[in-house]
Amino acid sequence: MARLLIQFFTDELAEFRWAVIDEAQQTADINWQLAGDNELATVAAQNPHPVILIIPQQCVYMTHIVLPQRAGRQLLSAIEYQIEEQLAQDVESQHCALGDVNANPISIAVVERTIMMRCMALAHAHGLRLINIYPELFLCPWSGSGVALMLGHDGYLLRYGDYRGLKCSEQTLAAMLEMIGRDVEFDSIDCYLAESEALPQLDGLELEHKALSAVRPGFLGAPVIDLQQRDYQLSSPWRGLAKTWKWAALLLASLLLVGAYNKAVALHGMEQDLAAIKQQQYELLKPHLGADMGPNDNLKKVLIDRLKQLQSNQNEQEFLQLLLEFTRAREQFPEVNITRIGYQGKELIFDISSTQLNKIETLLEVVQKQGVDANLVSLNIKPELSSGRLVMRGGDDV
Repeated sequence: MARLLIQFFTDELAEFRWAVIDEAQQTADINWQLAGDNELATVAAQNPHPVILIIPQQCVYMTHIVLPQRAGRQLLSAIEYQIEEQLAQDVESQHCALGDVNANPISIAVVERTIMMRCMALAHAHGLRLINIYPELFLCPWSGSGVALMLGHDGYLLRYGDYRGLKCSEQTLAAMLEMIGRDVEFDSIDCYLAESEALPQLDGLELEHKALSAVRPGFLGAPVIDLQQRDYQLSSPWRGLAKTWKWAALLLASLLLVGAYNKAVALHGMEQDLAAIKQQQYELLKPHLGADMGPNDNLKKVLIDRLKQLQSNQNEQEFLQLLLEFTRAREQFPEVNITRIGYQGKELIFDISSTQLNKIETLLEVVQKQGVDANLVSLNIKPELSSGRLVMRGGDDV
């Protein structure tokens, strides 16, 4: 059956390339055609087929999580929070899509919700019959073992597992293969390239050239993770999991209703007891609290915060030193706005924006000249407003 394949190049989902493929006969040698962001409506109108979207691999975080033995599968309902420590951004802003839910560990693809919302908006705006959304990695053919290499858009795709892989530049290719070698044993690399594409230059590694025209694309006949799950598609592994636990959920809801009724009966007396306990705690802790604290405040949280502050003096010093360095540099650039400040590990992160891109870049240079390890990430350049994240890293010398 014919499909319209659309691959975007950036998270803005503007510039793209496209092709019409036949799922039954298509090879990995896809006849791509380039297009601009204002041509999507024309391409869609001229090719009214079901649509598969390809998201840039640099926008998708591939990971996995190991479930405890004999753990209930309902743990998947909180999958985002189980991988929160691996994410560099607010977990609520991320969309998690699953691979095989019967496997352990379970493979997960994480993408920003804003990107998924753009996909849905494009589908509605242009009347696209959207059936799949794949990470770019799954364009790479996969034989089931070893390491596969394919030239993607603006970089190499490296696939070394059913749901494992990454994208890198030619300059970092050797380093990425060395890193993969720590997890996967391989004697050679299957290089899926067109006849006009030369093998990359890699010392000490055996490369086997395989014609793209002789294999199927990685998203056909091989394991994939479809990003169109949960909030973005009714039919998904998440919905199947929900059906499995349907009756258990109904029973649990009934028990909760009975428990809620019993709680309501005793609530008045419990509130009186709680008020008395809070007053006793306040009288006991009053000498150690500020004048603005009362018995209804969260006394436990206040004490825990103070203990944490005593236990993290070193981190506090690093934070204050980095903040001081940034403040000194920022005084020269009042045009740069700060929308958010975060501190994680030894990194102080500022969400900044300005109508003048050069002000953001010059601010970075001033910070670096002060001897601070700093760089800009997630830079979003627009004519009316540019934004990004200034990351400052602490260390033993900070």
